[in-house]
Amino acid sequence: MERKETLLDQFNAENQKTQYHVMNLMESFRAINSTLELDEVLKKIMHFALKIVETAEAGHIQMYDASLDKLIVKSYVGFNDLIRDFKVSVGQSITGKVFRDGRLKLITKREEIYDRMSDLSEENFTIIDQAHPNNENIKSLLSVPVSFGTKRIGVMTFHCFDVEEGLNETDFLLLESFASQAAIALHNAQLHTEVQKSLDDVTSLSQKLKETNALLGKQNEIHRHLTELSIHNNKGLKGIILEMDRLMERKLVYADYLEGNCVPAQIKYYDKSLDDIFLIFANKTEPSYVSICDTVQIECYIYPIRSGSVFLGCLIVEGSSPLSQLDLLIIEQGAPILSLEIMKLRSQTEILYKKTYENYQNFLKIKNPQLAEIAAKELGLQHHPFLQSAIIELDGNVDLRSLENSALLLLTQLKEQIPLENSLLFSYHNKVLYFSSAQEAGGKTSMFKIIEKIINRWNEEFPVVARAGYCTGYYYPGQAEENQLKAEKALLHLKKQKKQGLLNYRDIGISTLFLNHSLEEIDAFLQETFSILWTNRENKEELLHTLFVYIKNNRSMTATAKQLHIHTNTLYHRIKKIEEILDLDFNHYEDYLKVQLAVYLYYTFSD
Repeated sequence: MERKETLLDQFNAENQKTQYHVMNLMESFRAINSTLELDEVLKKIMHFALKIVETAEAGHIQMYDASLDKLIVKSYVGFNDLIRDFKVSVGQSITGKVFRDGRLKLITKREEIYDRMSDLSEENFTIIDQAHPNNENIKSLLSVPVSFGTKRIGVMTFHCFDVEEGLNETDFLLLESFASQAAIALHNAQLHTEVQKSLDDVTSLSQKLKETNALLGKQNEIHRHLTELSIHNNKGLKGIILEMDRLMERKLVYADYLEGNCVPAQIKYYDKSLDDIFLIFANKTEPSYVSICDTVQIECYIYPIRSGSVFLGCLIVEGSSPLSQLDLLIIEQGAPILSLEIMKLRSQTEILYKKTYENYQNFLKIKNPQLAEIAAKELGLQHHPFLQSAIIELDGNVDLRSLENSALLLLTQLKEQIPLENSLLFSYHNKVLYFSSAQEAGGKTSMFKIIEKIINRWNEEFPVVARAGYCTGYYYPGQAEENQLKAEKALLHLKKQKKQGLLNYRDIGISTLFLNHSLEEIDAFLQETFSILWTNRENKEELLHTLFVYIKNNRSMTATAKQLHIHTNTLYHRIKKIEEILDLDFNHYEDYLKVQLAVYLYYTFSD
């Protein structure tokens, strides 16, 4: 009982911390959008950014100046006035690369920070070094791009000097959400500044400026209204989408990437096209018009919703004609709020899955049968003797957040097919874990086939590779970890062979003896066994190939000669020559076993 209360207390503490961060973000959103004066907006952004990132001791905002083609410091806290002269080109140093690539950068080592700044000019290096008295003792740095849609505006950078483990992944995630709102505030303030300047310079454009100001006012009104729905009225994702749909002149729906459905309601003629829409827009950042062809042809405007590198879904507006300014405003102002609302839900889900993962790992470590059964019940399981474990890992040339998003999508697909009675099914980082217990092995074959089918379909449709290890068996309470470790070994075997799909531990066979050996060790054994046949393969290719065919045919001279299309006498002379080169006698049990094993390892593990 005490254990349950401790876990619940931990979960509540994590949840309260999340709520605190969310409220802090919401307060900052209201404040930075309360004015259109650019200098005031910049000051507010720095003030609230340092409030969100509590361990940061100094920070600055650099805005891109197109006339100079450089990033210029516009606002700062914690630095002296020297920092005003710090200017970097796009792609230069840390902030220049963050601006160019549009990716957040968290560095927690002083040596790496200085290494990343090695391309700074001597003048810039002196400025940044003297702008803070404790700069040489910097512990960590976090740099965040500020972008409005696809347009990069600037970079926010935060420094931590005294706290050893200051800036961390939590700050990384919070600032990712904050940066999107800061971009809106800065974009609005820049537009306002430009409008005011035009108003002063060109009186003949007064009417047009009035219309622009009205549009900006409408833009801020829409943003405040939707933010209010999210913060104070707690309407949630569906409520915000319904309100956006009500405000717009044309019908709007949100297509959820993970759930594979539409909010507020499924639209019949989108059903069969959602997968194609997601496939097209998963890597897009800009909206575009598409034609959906099924029983009828429908033209749509599709706006992708993202949180950094993570694709969340699409806003879909029916029709091929250009959207009105009002509709575009509603979509552009609503998209970041929708993104934040979705990420709030994701954050709660991730906390739950993290706790599930930790409790599951603790359960596996318990060897005492009675304690193991208690731990299983805390996970909602009855600990029966027949266990099934599957570990699915996603791998691809994308960042971890995108892999986590893919894991959640795969998890959704698995939940639609796998019975969840007396079982666990959850994701953690780039993995999906499945564990179940039953009295008998009745459905083990069908479960393997279900998971295999889903993984194979995934690998056909997605560039991110899915591979999984699977194991079943009968175990006493306290022995669940053994089944889990076997599933991990099956997964490791696939990774070493650079294969995808699903592998059952029982199908690994003799390879289990070599899973803990590196490819370098296996390659060294092959070189030692095959001697100059291996090191001089170009000249000895015929002999090496003959040896492989001979071993694979279990030393059958007739079968080998037939496969090689040579006479048995020719084969006999080749085998004798191979034995002389390798200094082995294939009639000797240990010599033959050594070569047989080397051939097996070559086909199983070698590159």
